[in-house]
Amino acid sequence: MSILKQGDTIALRLGLGATLGALSQLSALALLAVAAYLISRAWEQPPILYLMVAITSVRLFGISRGVLRYTERLVSHDAAFRGLERLRVAVWRKLVRLAPAGVPVWRTGDLQARLVDDVDGVGDRWLRGALPLTSAVITATVAVVLQWTLLPAAGIVLAVCLLAAALVGPALATWASRLAARTTAEARGDLTEGVRSCLHGREELVAAGTDHIALERVLEGDERLRRAHARIAWTAGLGQSAGLAAMAAAVCGALWTGIPAVGAGALDGVLLACIALVPLAAFEPVLALPAAAQQTAAAKACGRRLLDITRATEPRPDPIEPMDFEPNPLGGPPFVEIKRLSVTWPGADGPALQGFDLTVQPGERVAIMGPSGSGKSTLAAALMGFLPYEGSLRLGGVELSEYDGDDLRTTVGLCSQDAHVFDTTLAENLRLARTTATDADLTRALRWAGLRDWLDALDRTADGLGTPLGEHGRTVSGGERGRIALARCLLADREILILDEPDAHLDSQTAERVLRTAAAALEGKTAIIITHRPLPEGVVDRVVDLRPPVPTPRDAPNSPLLDRASTGYTPGTA
Repeated sequence: MSILKQGDTIALRLGLGATLGALSQLSALALLAVAAYLISRAWEQPPILYLMVAITSVRLFGISRGVLRYTERLVSHDAAFRGLERLRVAVWRKLVRLAPAGVPVWRTGDLQARLVDDVDGVGDRWLRGALPLTSAVITATVAVVLQWTLLPAAGIVLAVCLLAAALVGPALATWASRLAARTTAEARGDLTEGVRSCLHGREELVAAGTDHIALERVLEGDERLRRAHARIAWTAGLGQSAGLAAMAAAVCGALWTGIPAVGAGALDGVLLACIALVPLAAFEPVLALPAAAQQTAAAKACGRRLLDITRATEPRPDPIEPMDFEPNPLGGPPFVEIKRLSVTWPGADGPALQGFDLTVQPGERVAIMGPSGSGKSTLAAALMGFLPYEGSLRLGGVELSEYDGDDLRTTVGLCSQDAHVFDTTLAENLRLARTTATDADLTRALRWAGLRDWLDALDRTADGLGTPLGEHGRTVSGGERGRIALARCLLADREILILDEPDAHLDSQTAERVLRTAAAALEGKTAIIITHRPLPEGVVDRVVDLRPPVPTPRDAPNSPLLDRASTGYTPGTA
């Protein structure tokens, strides 16, 4: 209901902006007509009192034009920004629903261009498309009525010229810029992706000596975008010239019909200047129509690119009536029960994980071990509610697909091996997990993640928790980046934690220390640790090996995966 009310508010503001814009143009029309009458009447040197109404009207319309124009800009831009906010949030929420399985369809730079530039382009459709059209229609109608009242022949000429300018100019601009607008949206996405790739991979490009090749590709993309904008500017000038020609014809037609009418006594000579200058004010909003038509065409192209996102199928849609989480009657985390689980990534030819069975008791720590491509990360994505699945995956006795994704992720947490580190301070990166965390909570989480010595060094040489980590965490090593992500996961304090390669980028001694401190922090919680190498003894309760057994004559082609339980896992057990 609040969303509907907000939409009604935006519509009302846009309507008010259109009304104020039309009143501003009408003030300009009245100002020019009254000023022309005042100058012509003053030439006759009447008593000054005869001119007071015209003089006051000129002041009124001159001031009101500026005030109305400012108010229109204020109201219409406020409405446009509100609409942009709603649209961008809606697109972002859709991307969240698509992540992480459905997002890789688009390149990062192209996705950024859609979220930023295309949303702005759609918003400009109302601000620079619909509102100018509304003002032009109202102003042109009033001008034709005024001209008809003064001299019917001049009104007919003005109506024909306005109609020609309103049809021919925008038609030429739309026809010639339709392809250019589509090319502009695509070229903008390509250029954004090229610049992003060069900036993020600049060190590798320079080291390989291929930076000039990447730069040439970016310049080629920039040239394509420049040519597309040049075609749009050329067509805008073409439509503008058609409008100017029609305006000149309207002025000449007014004089051509007005001068004989004055000679015949059908028109007061003082009003001749009015019918000659009214077309100038009437054409002011009409001359903006070619640009408005181009903006509308560009907005449609941007809208189509956004529809690709909003209409994309979610890999794992939430249920219409989701189940609520029920607390474990025995206390502690809910148990996890998996039977014949098969998971397929969108667009893949076959399942990445098939026929998998596993039961994890509350508070148990289980290691999922296997080579790359065996389905470890796929299992984590399924447990997080990112992917659809076949078979049975129960959490607390309820099928995982019956839970809302956001509610599920308040119980299940994931520490990904490629977790993102934002370009902000260490403290702000950690508080993403819990915004209310104190500095003591952050310090405790970092120590649990094995970053005690590193944090002590930061306290001595830098700003401690206030130390900036740089873009993508460039100021920290790969191992430190992974442990910061681990600290963030521990700080979130989920009941079930999935740690994907927590010992990546670490030497054996550091890895063992990190795993043991993390295991201590996970006491009482359910933990699923994904790894491809043996873990120290005592870190986990048992190990599940995702490597399929060697087939024997008595085995079926698809043998069930091994579930090897032990009190500790040592090299050679697999």
